[in-house]
Amino acid sequence: MAKNFFYGARKAKRIFGTLLFLLLGLGLTMVTPVEARGDEWPTKAVRLIVPFSAGGLVDTFARGLQPYLSKELGVAVVVEDMPGAGTRIANEYVYAQKPDGYTILVANSAELTVGEIIHDVDYKTENFTYIDTFLKEQPALVVKADSPYNTLEKLIEAAKKERIIFGHIGTAGFYHLQTLLIEEATGVQFAKVPYKGGAPIGSNIQGGFIHAGIVGFGFGVKQEKVGNLRVIGVNGQERHKVYSDIPCVKDIAPDFKGGPYVMGLLGPPGLPDKIRDKLEKAYQDAINDEGFVKWSQKNAIYVTSMGHEKYKDLMIDFKQSYMKYRDKLKALMK
Repeated sequence: MAKNFFYGARKAKRIFGTLLFLLLGLGLTMVTPVEARGDEWPTKAVRLIVPFSAGGLVDTFARGLQPYLSKELGVAVVVEDMPGAGTRIANEYVYAQKPDGYTILVANSAELTVGEIIHDVDYKTENFTYIDTFLKEQPALVVKADSPYNTLEKLIEAAKKERIIFGHIGTAGFYHLQTLLIEEATGVQFAKVPYKGGAPIGSNIQGGFIHAGIVGFGFGVKQEKVGNLRVIGVNGQERHKVYSDIPCVKDIAPDFKGGPYVMGLLGPPGLPDKIRDKLEKAYQDAINDEGFVKWSQKNAIYVTSMGHEKYKDLMIDFKQSYMKYRDKLKALMK
């Protein structure tokens, strides 16, 4: 009788364990699709990955956006700088992350696309999940606040006669290409020095180590306002919509073929539409917050939001147009 009792107990235990396993499995099956659809997102901190060093335009924007996006999402937003390799380190890192909405790239999309064209990378521009843009404008050409090259014309004329050391962000990337296009259109040859971001370019100009450089427009204007740098031109086909008194390269070099940069938020491939849509709405609400608008104006960052569809279409078009410079850019790597 005791034997039957223990046998029954063991059998009951096995049955209970089997039922528990099935219930847990059923529970997981029921929860997983909800999470995949984004119904419960977000439940933890969202990381904004910046592919440049601290203090530059993209980093400045991300840190300015941080508290307002956090307020809209209801969770912490953490900014992480991941500079290097012309933004490819950060681009590949985010591309490889789980598409759960917790790792977002604050991208210089021009650098991202150029990087794909000329390097052996593990991403495709069109496969990222596009969320929204925050900027589409021309870079700024800057010199020291008290530089003798205090106009674009003076800098170009000086470069025809003497060695002008010129800083740009990255090697064989967007900013490097823009520098080459300036040289091509004006007939000058700078002594070019690559940097990991706009902030170290600004510091080295102030320190007298280099004469001039090309940086993000907002960063350049901000540094001019505090008396560190002087913006002598914009690297584009037309003048800035707000700072229209600053000449563009096209004004003095009609054959100039340079263009703007586009920046925005990207997620890994496969990010569910519900999460993308929540992110897009939270982002748009954040940039329209009165506090953020005042901050962005103070920092000369004039935000342009075009939504995820137009953003993706634009980057596919940019990729096609950048392809014609592929050989030129590849030659810079030798």
